[in-house]
Amino acid sequence: MSDVAVHIEGLLVRAGHRDILSVDSLGVSRGELLGLLGPNGAGKSTMLRCLLGMQGHVRGRVEVLGREIGTLPAGERTILRRRIGYVPQILPAQSEMPLTVQEVVAIGRTGIAGLLRPLKSADWRIVDEWLDRLGLADLARRGFGEISGGEQRKTLIARAMVQNPELLLLDEPTANLDLGWRERIVEVVEELYRQTHITVVLVCHELEVLPACCGRVVVLDEGRLTADGPPAETLTADRIQSLYGPTLGVMHTAGRWAVVPGGHGNE
Repeated sequence: MSDVAVHIEGLLVRAGHRDILSVDSLGVSRGELLGLLGPNGAGKSTMLRCLLGMQGHVRGRVEVLGREIGTLPAGERTILRRRIGYVPQILPAQSEMPLTVQEVVAIGRTGIAGLLRPLKSADWRIVDEWLDRLGLADLARRGFGEISGGEQRKTLIARAMVQNPELLLLDEPTANLDLGWRERIVEVVEELYRQTHITVVLVCHELEVLPACCGRVVVLDEGRLTADGPPAETLTADRIQSLYGPTLGVMHTAGRWAVVPGGHGNE
């Protein structure tokens, strides 16, 4: 098994006549938690779609778990996606998800068992295990549309984890959550990573979402990779000001990062 979970080489994605993502080279090692940071429109979600084989590109090579995902036949691509857990940025509309929390999580096992095959008792044990591990057991019979946004996020993380994925893609996992739930989701991601050592690509535009165990940050701006390295090297005040505004500063405390107003901060 290769030590590389993701390898991108010479990637170019266009929308019309505009380049929306251009990455010369990027690799993600197995067992690494990579933070993918950048402002809105930087190309972060486009990169995740490339890793899922859902985004066409003009040129380049995108290898995921040892396979060039963009060139795989549809059936083989589906099989590869079963090894990838994906938590989308946008939550399903309540009317489109008239299921219980347990049923939503079980969708992740359906992809493993096959759409037309009933889940076996072993599958349901895995579903219940992740409901318990993420503190959702008491909500298992509740409707997905009846629980809070933070609880819905945890449900979708559980849905991804019941696949026993080798790679977990998190697209803005704290989007539209209040501060309390944002911190709880960050704690969930950190605990999950420490327990499983799964490869994680965490997309965010807020520094505060990066857990303390994140050892590497890649910065995208206008579709291009502008920085790649440890947080202390990439999350500088100058870089944050160039991305988000000249009056902002950076604070680092207890392994976590935050943006503060006034251009001040403790790096």
